[in-house]
Amino acid sequence: MKFKVMEDGKEIECNIIKAFRDESNNINYIIYTDGTKDENNDLEIYASRYDMEGNDLVLKPIENDYEWNMIDNMLAAIGSGDN
Repeated sequence: MKFKVMEDGKEIECNIIKAFRDESNNINYIIYTDGTKDENNDLEIYASRYDMEGNDLVLKPIENDYEWNMIDNMLAAIGSGDN
């Protein structure tokens, strides 16, 4: 699934890697990429909280270590094929 974000006045198409809701805090999360690669030629991956406002996906920053740990665990599960 794809969605678009605005960055520096440019529209960038992104691919969703995983979208999920954490039932313990009732917050939606999204892990995604814009397809760019870093200096090691690894895919750049981003994570955000998100809300839907009508048909628009609104990204919000990850706010704490609990959320980052959850994202890291989700990426590890995706990488190992467990999810």
